Amino acid sequence: MLDDLDKGAVLDAFAADLTAAIDEATARAKATAASATHAEARAENDKDTRGLEESYLAAGQAQRAADLELELAALKSLPRRAFDDSTPLTAGALVLLEDEDEAQRALLITTASGGRKVTVSGVTVHAVTPAAPLGRAVLGKVVGDDVSIVVKGRARDFEIVDAR
Repeated sequence: MLDDLDKGAVLDAFAADLTAAIDEATARAKATAASATHAEARAENDKDTRGLEESYLAAGQAQRAADLELELAALKSLPRRAFDDSTPLTAGALVLLEDEDEAQRALLITTASGGRKVTVSGVTVHAVTPAAPLGRAVLGKVVGDDVSIVVKGRARDFEIVDAR
């Protein structure tokens, strides 16, 4: 499965996904800020807080865009080094796991943007961070190692079958 993937293309796909999210958050923040200062948002009495609430929302959306910018910077700073069967897994590794049912799952170990996923060459790649149970489980492991995590009270076992 990883043979069909170019790590650079995977990183580019995550960067494009984050860039689209940044653009969307920025547009929403600008639209909400404009709405907050629009004449229709003007308070009609001392209990009317529409404009104030919209300004808080705009600030939150602007902060979200800034947070996404930091995630994009972290993604771009990931090491692009190659991993082989004996290299301990760290941030920047593209990893293929196989569960007990032989179902495979591709991961990109990142320092930010955990939970995002992209599809490249027909393969869905999930971003995991060391803060996530699966991210913690694979860090420092090598190809051939087994990892186990508990998901919703159920143990899940995986084998690391490939890394790039």
